[in-house]
Amino acid sequence: MQKAFSMIELVFVIVILGIIASIALPKLSLTRSDAQYTAIVADIQTIMSTIEQQYLVEDINPTQLNGDLIMESARLSSSRWIATNTGIRLAKNQAIDANNNCVFIDFNQTNLVVRIDSTIQTPLCQKLAKQYPKTLITPLENNTIKF
Repeated sequence: MQKAFSMIELVFVIVILGIIASIALPKLSLTRSDAQYTAIVADIQTIMSTIEQQYLVEDINPTQLNGDLIMESARLSSSRWIATNTGIRLAKNQAIDANNNCVFIDFNQTNLVVRIDSTIQTPLCQKLAKQYPKTLITPLENNTIKF
């Protein structure tokens, strides 16, 4: 009676594990990037609706609009976003994400502007550029609302 595996049996097990790993690992990384993409799209929608609502309800002075206001109002994760003087950017390790610096959410005068830089060639930025091919401009002027 044999009490151990033969060398050939161990080689077959290692080959099978390698095949499984080569199939599963790319799927896991795709799932992670899809989750990141979905979270960013949800954050963008939250930002747009929250800032517009807050601007209307609280009658915020345009000079008070900055990245900290966006972060606080939309309750964004500081692990994914970072505030700037005029808006917010994608973050990584508490700094602007150099690889995925394609999302620009800024205040300019009386508008909230969401722009995706389609020239950044990372998979995340390319997906976001397909989702948002044009710059989104939300006017934040009180006189734009007519009853």
